[in-house]
Amino acid sequence: MGRLKAGISDLLIATDVAARGLDIDHLTHVVNYDVPAAPEAYVHRIGRVGRAGREGVAITLAEPREHRQLKNIERLTKHTISIDKVPTIADMRAQLMEITRSSIREAILDSTEGNESEENEKYRVVVESLSDDFDLVEIAMAAIRIAHEANRNETEERDIVDAELGGGRGDKRGKYGDRDNRGGSKGKPRSRPSGPMTRLHLDVGRNAGIRPKDLVGAIAGETGLPGNQIGSIEITGQFSLVEVPQDQADHVIDGMSRAKLRGKSVSIRRERI
Repeated sequence: MGRLKAGISDLLIATDVAARGLDIDHLTHVVNYDVPAAPEAYVHRIGRVGRAGREGVAITLAEPREHRQLKNIERLTKHTISIDKVPTIADMRAQLMEITRSSIREAILDSTEGNESEENEKYRVVVESLSDDFDLVEIAMAAIRIAHEANRNETEERDIVDAELGGGRGDKRGKYGDRDNRGGSKGKPRSRPSGPMTRLHLDVGRNAGIRPKDLVGAIAGETGLPGNQIGSIEITGQFSLVEVPQDQADHVIDGMSRAKLRGKSVSIRRERI
């Protein structure tokens, strides 16, 4: 608990007993491994991310036969729980490919604008030597494959069997997720704002030891933007992409232009489309 509160650990596994007493300001997500038998227990669990008007994300792993329990929770909270399927391996691979595409696009744009012209000259020699024996498209495809594999997390890939609602006891788990803002003593949920977002590009990434919590902490600390207003975060080896509310983009760029992440000055701008 101390490590989590100090920001050293990113994950805490807790029972319902512990969940009732947790109060951690920077907690952003609660993942329920199963659907609580009592709807009140669900409120206690996900309330850890929405105390004092803050917002958070609650994700509940559920089998189709547990759908009725979700309805009981909806009646208690007077809030609809959106239902989604667990992403497939194909979905995750497609997302990784999109990250690779963005990385390459950014590198090309930096090169054409002269930001890394001297650094890129040493790679030109390699391309020119290979072009004597191979087509340029073949060289590019091989380079992209190497870059893509470098971004992949080498973990076991196992697809989860699709299960329709109302399926049998042996069905694999689907995902039931909702985004709640639990404020006040009654814990009444309010929907998370869904306004337009802008994606910002920072020139630091995994190679500099950057983690999602580093970006959230820096943006919140330098700009005052609450962490729950920060959208999706993608971190590659060389750079990071962070979504912020569109009307706060200039403020975040201005604040982060003077910041340092892990001792390194940061260059930040809107992502080029």
